[in-house]
Amino acid sequence: MTIDFRTLPIIILAAGDSQRMGIPKGLLDYHGKPFLSYQIERLFEIGFTDIIVVLGKDSPIYQEKIPQLKKSTFIVNPQPERGPFSSIQSGISGLRDTHQSGVFILPIDVPCPRKEVWDKLAVELSSSEANVTIPEFNGKRGHPVLLSDEFRQHLQTCSSDSRLDFEIRKQKELQKAKIISVNDKNITLNLNTLEEWEAFKVKK
Repeated sequence: MTIDFRTLPIIILAAGDSQRMGIPKGLLDYHGKPFLSYQIERLFEIGFTDIIVVLGKDSPIYQEKIPQLKKSTFIVNPQPERGPFSSIQSGISGLRDTHQSGVFILPIDVPCPRKEVWDKLAVELSSSEANVTIPEFNGKRGHPVLLSDEFRQHLQTCSSDSRLDFEIRKQKELQKAKIISVNDKNITLNLNTLEEWEAFKVKK
């Protein structure tokens, strides 16, 4: 049965300290609003209803500045210094108890791609035996990634210092990872510096 991507939860990772950026990435001004506000609004626009945001030490500022958090679920990673994988595990722990066919993972520094990207990842996951589907643009892989329920459960058992890319590499070796070609450069972006951020804003 084909999975409708809009029925799946999505975890946004926004717990990092943004050392290279110098300001929490989700609070960067994006045409008059915090970037996380834009991300959440875009996800609602394309049909998502279950959005989970993982925050870190800057959680109080996010709650003050971003009213859209009231329409989603936010979780505070108590030890964000452990790295992004600990935030993934924190987000997974916040999923509803009902059975899920999968869960999307989107880092805050990857701009929300078009609807077609999410749809292609969900269709491929439901039509194959893959445990993870990964988008690729012009030969470069990126985010969001879509994890099967089986893979999600496996990640919960990993140590907090694990890495998602390493775990995905193991899935590739087991022929359980699918690379999906998409026509959206956003999936390859990784906005880590103010220079990259300013270049992104100008293009948009």
